[in-house]
Parts: sequence; structure tokens; C-alpha cells
Amino acid sequence: MTTWKDRIINAFIGRYPKSAAAKLVNDDCSAENRVLRIPAVKIFSDFDKASPDEKDSFLEAAESLERQQLLSLVWVRHRKGEMLASLVCPDMEKLYKLTERPSPKTAAEAARAAAREAAGQLINNDDDPNTEKAGSAINSPRAFFLFLAETISASDADKGITAESIRDLALLFKTLSKPVNLTIRALSISLYNDSKRLEALINSYKTIFARAERQGILISEFSFLDRSFPETSIAGPISITIENAQALINESGSILTLPLITIQKIKSIIPGKFHSVLMIENKETFFTLAASPHKYTCLLYVGGHPNRAVRALVTILAKSGFAFYHTGDLDPDGILILQELQGIVYNASIVNNANIAGQTVTPVYMDASTFERYLKHGRKLEPSMLKRIKLIKDETRILPGIAELIKKIETTGKGIEQEIIEYREGISL
Repeated sequence: MTTWKDRIINAFIGRYPKSAAAKLVNDDCSAENRVLRIPAVKIFSDFDKASPDEKDSFLEAAESLERQQLLSLVWVRHRKGEMLASLVCPDMEKLYKLTERPSPKTAAEAARAAAREAAGQLINNDDDPNTEKAGSAINSPRAFFLFLAETISASDADKGITAESIRDLALLFKTLSKPVNLTIRALSISLYNDSKRLEALINSYKTIFARAERQGILISEFSFLDRSFPETSIAGPISITIENAQALINESGSILTLPLITIQKIKSIIPGKFHSVLMIENKETFFTLAASPHKYTCLLYVGGHPNRAVRALVTILAKSGFAFYHTGDLDPDGILILQELQGIVYNASIVNNANIAGQTVTPVYMDASTFERYLKHGRKLEPSMLKRIKLIKDETRILPGIAELIKKIETTGKGIEQEIIEYREGISL
């Protein structure tokens, strides 16, 4: 096959998966849109400047493909044989056969069939009274596979969402319906006889999972597959009640570092009484304040945008009746971290107290006066960071001091790192 034939065919194959021509028969697409048309300039942009020999090679390759009934050619008016306007492929399957490549449209159809089969095998699951629901959202493997059966596209198949991967995913769903005490690679070998298959499989489905969740279909918890082990630290004279165990009493107020797996077993922290917790973004600040006098019952290390361990522990503290305070960087991301924590606290308190308005988080040293005090030591923020101010919601802007702080950040284009702030008098505000 000539070089220009390769380039023309590759141009069609490269565009096909995302085109209307690749939509499956039962998708909404008119017959006239099921042919793929590419302007000649998109294949050979320098045609006008090319040498006569190069022009002839391109045109001869296009005409050869037309003679093979693989393409039809549309010539510029009055310049037939000299200049092409566009190239049209009425049947991409022929091109794929010629190159001996798998057709993403055919692969998508097979994947949809595999998804329907998987959903059929899970048909009884929706009748299970233990199936979780959150509002109108459904946590059901069968609902997820039915979603795949209706929505998998040629573009998805081109990215690895195939019948084989559907069957592999269905096997994983089935396996995770019961407790699994294996490392990721051991589980991967057990299921697929390949130590790396499981991670690759989940990575290939991340955009599909997100798409399903936007449609109200929740996905089973695959977080353990990311091979991360989130943890956080808490300090203060607190009593932690743990399932099926004697309460952990931290009488000395020492720093306790807790992994997620332990946090998930905690029932409450000093239940039934009103107490306060200061959440701290930076680790150095957390350790410094933990060794200093302060007015809070305990301190919680957040470590930037809250990981799953932080989220779980904040939820427990909220359900245990704690009042929340937070201190962090005086920049857009610092405020957005406060916003995330506010959402966790609010939702947890709503669940715990159905008839009480969700509580808020009070910012500490996140205000205009603190910003002004340290402005000369501030750092210049990149435009991309300043644009993140748009992500700050109204309910965050009305928290004490935040609206004025945002104005200072916008006016100066600077941010203040938490580590340089001196928390006077042990933050006994």
C-alpha cells in the first residue's frame, strides 16, 4: 500500500470512532450522517504548495481507493482530476477489513451485547432489599450494565471498552459482592491470571463510571484498587468509641494517626456533648499547634483537599456533635478546601439531626486583617489559580471574613501560605 493510501485511510480511521458515522444502528442518527466525509484540506493541508509529483501521488492514491469502491471523491467544480474538495467513505467496515484492524463500531455492538448478558445474570439483584439508594440514585450492578448496554459507543470501544472488558468487569462486580481479603495484584491474578489486569481495567472505565454517576447510577466502591492508604491525624483529650472494642481514651491529648480502615470502625467521638475541633490544612502547622495551648477540644489534620480518611473522620465528628473551625492557606485553594469541608460537615449534621439546619464551619485566621498582616510575605498567584475563585460558592463567601479575604486576593493577586502565620496566644480567639 502506498504512503498516501496509508495517510488517507488513517485519516478516516482516526476520525471515525467519534463521528456520527460510527453511531450504532439503534442510536439516533440519520442515514445521511452515517457516511464519513473529510475535506481534502484536512488530509493534505499543503496541497497548493506541494510539488506536482506529490500532488499526483495524493490524487492517484485517492482515485485508487475509489476504484476499489472504498471511497467516493468530490472534486472542486471544473477541476475534476486536478483538485479534490472532499473524500467520502460510505462504508468504514471495508476500510477496517482492508487494514485488518478491528472496527470500533463492531466492537461496541459486541460490548453492548456483553453488557446485556451481564445485566441478565444480575437480574435478581434489584429485588434485593439491601440494594442501596440515595435519593433517586441507584447503587445496582444490574442498572450499571443496562446503562452500558444502551450507551457504549464506538469511541468507547476504541478506548478499550470491549466485550472482553465488560465480562472482566462483571466478574469483578460478582466477586466484590462478598468480602475480599486479597491485595490488588493477588486479586487480579485470582480473577484474570494477570497481576496488572485489574488496575488497567478500572482505569479504562473511569470516564464511564463518571458518566453513569451523572445519570444517577452509583458505582460500587473501587477505591481500594487505587493502591492508596489514606490516613489522617487528630490530637486532643478525646474518647473514641470503636465497634466491638473497648473505648480508646486519649487522656494525654497525644497525636493519633488513624488510617481509613480504622476510622471506618469508629462509632463516635465523645458522643452526647458539645465540643469543638479545629481543622488544619498544613501538617507543619498542625504539629506546631498540637504542642501549643489552644481552646479547642481537638485538632484535626486535613492535609489539603480532604482524602477519604479525613472525610470519614469529619463525618463522625459532625455526628458526634462537634462545632467546627478551620484554618488554612489564604488563597483560592485554601478557601476551596474550607468549602469542601463545609459541605461534608453540613451534610453529616443534616443526616444526624433531620430537623436541624446543617451546621457551618467557622474560619480562623482566614480574613482580610490576617492577609494584610502577611501581605509583604505573600506569593504571586498564577492566573489559573486566580480563576479558581469562580468556583467558590455563595454559601462559602458568606462565612465570617471570607468575602473580604476574596477581595484582597483578587486585588493583590497574591496568596498567603499557612506556614508563615503566627497563631498568637495559641489561637485562643
